[in-house]
Amino acid sequence: MSVRRALTVPLLPLFVFAALFFSEQIDMNRLMGSRGAYLSFVIIQLLCIYLPVVFYCKAREIVTASHLKIRPFGLEKAVFLLFSVFFMIFAMTAVELVMQSIGVGDGLYAHSVFHLYGRDLPDLGTNVYDTLYIAVVFAVMPALGEELLFRSVLFSEYESLGAPAAIFLTALLHAFLPMNFTSLLPSFVGGLILGFTVYITQSVLASLAVHFLYNLYALFIQEYIWAYISKPENTLFFAILLSAALLFSLILILSQAEHVMYGKGIRSEYAPSYVSVDVETRRFFCPDRKYIAIAFISPTFILCAVLFVIRAAGWF
Repeated sequence: MSVRRALTVPLLPLFVFAALFFSEQIDMNRLMGSRGAYLSFVIIQLLCIYLPVVFYCKAREIVTASHLKIRPFGLEKAVFLLFSVFFMIFAMTAVELVMQSIGVGDGLYAHSVFHLYGRDLPDLGTNVYDTLYIAVVFAVMPALGEELLFRSVLFSEYESLGAPAAIFLTALLHAFLPMNFTSLLPSFVGGLILGFTVYITQSVLASLAVHFLYNLYALFIQEYIWAYISKPENTLFFAILLSAALLFSLILILSQAEHVMYGKGIRSEYAPSYVSVDVETRRFFCPDRKYIAIAFISPTFILCAVLFVIRAAGWF
């Protein structure tokens, strides 16, 4: 990665954050309580997330599906994806529970499913048509847009810095997206898990599947989990159970990740170009590590953080 690329890559998320920020100024009160609000929100997502990704890829001449990691992930990775979904659910719930216990937030981060990108939308109803409408707007479109933005384009751009840097930087930028302090840590943890999923599978379709399934859980199941947790007599028991489930799922996901990587080695599948192996130390390293600090303190990256603070603090 060149210095110029390290400095300019965050321009894409900066534009997306700014577009979403200014879209909040659009008065949609007349549409609230109707499907018009949902349709308007779909249009906002298309304009503020999807189109900037398309224009960025065009400007960078990123046109190959392989570069963007848009490739099948194979049925042999299905078990790994299943473990990733469970680990993401347990990890996010644990983070929210800890935040609640120390008085940061109310433990309902993902439970507040009708608030997204600074907007509140009404619950349409419980019939099948309305349920599908809600699933598309709050599960399908955010998962697809965010995975294309962070785990496809940005991960591919940062990948020459090495997998740890790409996972960390994209997760941090992903954490800025909700534009509030309470969601920062849960979004960051979710971004780390999704980034790890992309690294293991080398397919954004895999992280999309995990993200989509987690969104469905947040939409239709998590409410009942938190209703159980909120009872004081259940909190300690659930915390112990959650700790055991989190540890067990971590062991499973790491074990399955090793299995996937071993299978890739046996089949001599594609390995990212940044990966080198020191035969004597058996350590994986990145030849462009010096650019990690440049990417992290680049003006555009800092502007993303500043915009997040301004919006989260309600200063504008």
